[in-house]
Order: sequence, then structure tokens, then C-alpha cells
Amino acid sequence: MRVCIVNDNFYRSSGVAVAIKRISKALASYGIDSYIVGCGNGELQEDVSWVPDGRYAHFTLKTPNPVLLIRELARFRAWFNTLKIDLVNSHHRRVAALLNMAGLPVVYTAQLVFPSETWFRVLCPRYTTALTPSVAHNLQDAAGRKALACISNPVEFPGTPPEIDLGAVRERAVCVARLEPVKGHRNLVAAWKLLYDRGYRFRLDLVGEGSLRSELESQVDRDGTGGLIKFHGFTPEVSEFFHQSLFAILVSEFEGQGIVTLEAAAAGRASLLTGVRGSIDLIPPGGQLGNGLAFGDIQQLAVTLEQWFTQPQAVVREGARFFDFLKPSCDPQMVAGQYAEIYRKVLAARRAPVNREPELAPLVQSDSGLWKGPRV
Repeated sequence: MRVCIVNDNFYRSSGVAVAIKRISKALASYGIDSYIVGCGNGELQEDVSWVPDGRYAHFTLKTPNPVLLIRELARFRAWFNTLKIDLVNSHHRRVAALLNMAGLPVVYTAQLVFPSETWFRVLCPRYTTALTPSVAHNLQDAAGRKALACISNPVEFPGTPPEIDLGAVRERAVCVARLEPVKGHRNLVAAWKLLYDRGYRFRLDLVGEGSLRSELESQVDRDGTGGLIKFHGFTPEVSEFFHQSLFAILVSEFEGQGIVTLEAAAAGRASLLTGVRGSIDLIPPGGQLGNGLAFGDIQQLAVTLEQWFTQPQAVVREGARFFDFLKPSCDPQMVAGQYAEIYRKVLAARRAPVNREPELAPLVQSDSGLWKGPRV
């Protein structure tokens, strides 16, 4: 089988791009050749160095020019047919709708939550998956499509949670995220100033690149927290930052499923998250520490950060809970196997004399508490 995996871009700081890279590589063991398509406009620094020769193509499918769009859709169809590709798996909403409108077989993977819009309700592909239950619920509400399965982002976990040296990390946290407004860095830096004013000297590593860096650096300088908050910029390998921290932070305005939260859990670290759809699915039930905060509530964020830093043993226990809760759904081979099963059954359904829904087992709740389709 040949499958084309599409995203709007492969920005080197994009969690979606990292997930697609891992899925694509793991699909090979299921007899699936994956081709990669980007649609970006060249403004972001992309990384497609991992794509094998002859497996990457670019089509300008996000252009506002209708003439160019029609030409690019025709070029995509010709490329698709020439290579005898069987199916498209689009991880981008608008691109999925366009390719579905062009008559191509599309599985849409919902990465984020969106408001209900008529154009997408009409053009949403028939076959969909979602990263988490709340993203799946949004997909059904906004587009009238029931996800065939919830399939996690892929992350390798060790057999047991790594040991945490509290003496080395008890006053340090990390936020790995693009420095963009949606990730909530302004609120996080403001909360650090409140902690500073209360006499705390906790350290924060900010790992990532983005348009807010200069603004955030100026904010830190004004606050007097420059000795506590360090900007590391883009870093291709972030696991060591988790191992050097007591916990991770991701206080986004909206999320799908932060792959950095899964990677922190693989390092045995809990994540302090905003209670937005996508992120809320990753918080283990029954925790003893505050979590799932309202976006923009700086006072509560500071209070919760203080609680986490002053109860390090509880944070370590919470990290083990994150590890146990998320590990069962993240194995890259299992994730690829779930996609492979859906690809095969969607193709079988499309080729049936009467086009019918693929016969997939219903979504079931796993031991981790996440909802997903059948394991393979």
C-alpha cells in the first residue's frame, strides 16, 4: 500500500511534523510506503531531511489565488495517480477539505479543535481520526463526523519511569513550545514575576523559537527575572531538558495533544497544563496537585506553580502517574499499526460494491483512560 501523508508545513519546531516523521518511519513495518507532502509558503524553517529521496513533494494548496489552487490540485491528482498512491492522510483541516473536494480518498486526522464552520461541515472527509477524545468530540460537533479512532501522537517510553534526583532539579521547570501567543508564554513569564516578588528563585528553561522571543526577553528584563528564566532557542533534541527539570509546563490557549507533554511523561515528569481540550485528556485522574488551569489566569498559575515547587515529592509521584497513564497509547509501532488498520479498512470500504463505513471496532477505553480504536 502507498499512502501520502500531508501537512501544511514541516516546520522544524512543529509537534505535528515530529509526529508525522515517526509515524511514517513506523508504517514501513506494516508494508506501507509513505510519501510526504507539504503545502507551506516557505516562511518557516522546515525540515524534510528525514524523508527518503523521491518521497517528498510540495504543492501550493494554501494559496488564496483560485486559478493557482485549481492548477495545484490538478498537479496533485496527476502526481497521486502517477505514483499509484492509494490514500491520503491529511493532518491539516483546510488541505483535507480541498483534497476531498478534488475527489481523492482522504483520511483526515484532527489535530486541533475548531469552531463549527459551514464550509468544513460540507467538505470534511467522510473518514476521520482524532488525537484525543475532546478533539474527537469537537470534530463531531463542528463537522458532524465521528472519528473512527483516537490515535495518540507517537513517543518512545522506557520500561519504567526514570529516577529523579530531587537535589539537582527541585527548583527547575521547563517549557518546550514555540514562542507564539497561543502557547501562553506571556502569562507564564508574568506568573514567574509574581513568584519572584514573593521571594522565590525558581528557574525556568524556555526551549523553542518564535515571533515572541524579543518581546519575552524584554518582559523578563523589566521584571528582573533574567537570572531565573533562560531562553534556549530551537533545540532538536529536548529530552535532556526534561531530565534536568522537576516538571514541565504547557499553558496554551488551545492544543490538540502536546507531543512535548508525552515526551515529558516518558522522562517521568508531570506537566502543568491549561484545562483546554486536547491537553485536558492528558491529565491523569485523581491527582493531588492543581492542574488543568484556566488560560490567562496568571494569579492562579502562580499559586499552582508555588504548590508544585514546594511539594517536590508529590510532583515526583505525579510524574510517575503521567508515565503510567500515557505510556500505553504512545508506542510508535502501535500508533502506526492503528493507522495501518484504518487505511486498509477504509480502502476496503471504498472498494466495496456499495460504499459503506469501514468495519472497525468501536472506540473503547484503554487501561490508561484514553479512548482509542482496537490495537493491532
